[in-house]
Amino acid sequence: MITYTYYGLLSVFCIFICITVYNYLRKPPPSGDSSVGWALGIFYLAGLFGIIVLALLFWQNKVAGLVILCIPLIFLALPFLRSRLTDLYAWIPVARDQALLTLHIVNTTDALIHVKLECWFGRANSDTSFLYKTLVFTSKPLESTPHELSQFQTALLSRKSKYVSIVIYECILGHGPEFVYMREIQPCMQFWNQSVKAFQKEEYAITIDAAKNSDTFRSEVKRLKKDNMYTSGAF
Repeated sequence: MITYTYYGLLSVFCIFICITVYNYLRKPPPSGDSSVGWALGIFYLAGLFGIIVLALLFWQNKVAGLVILCIPLIFLALPFLRSRLTDLYAWIPVARDQALLTLHIVNTTDALIHVKLECWFGRANSDTSFLYKTLVFTSKPLESTPHELSQFQTALLSRKSKYVSIVIYECILGHGPEFVYMREIQPCMQFWNQSVKAFQKEEYAITIDAAKNSDTFRSEVKRLKKDNMYTSGAF
């Protein structure tokens, strides 16, 4: 069984290298930011080739050779394991019970709004963070709506996240040949980061006020109006 697995992994890795090398030789190198990924691919390909050569040196000791061949599989599995551990951390109930959070969204504008709460994970003493989950709520024009969050959502906002980004987008309707669709105006209307301590109460309110719209959003609206692409917008 070990022998078959050893030769099987060797065959799979060799086929992968041949296909990848063929693609590299057939296509010209990209320019710009894509060239970084292209160069990293060559680096990883060289590493895989070194693993194969090292495993072939142990062809008489199939156990050692198989262990060497498993090294790339371990590196491939690490991101998956980190993701599953993060999911487990997010779903484990908090040690201290907290009442469910009610999110109040007050839309004082005539626009259809998307409110997004981005939950960022990371170590408290580190500058790096990654976006784990985004909670999306829709608010109709001049609507004030309470949203009672689940235990999982409450824990994400109040305990599990490093911080929460609140992003507000205006949505407008677009018309195709036979369909109607909704799209968000980029960049966003408003944006700010919020400490998790703000969500450790029973209620949290978000008031959408057009006076707080960013200058970049206002500039984009002017451009869209000039190009006649903002016919259903509210601003």
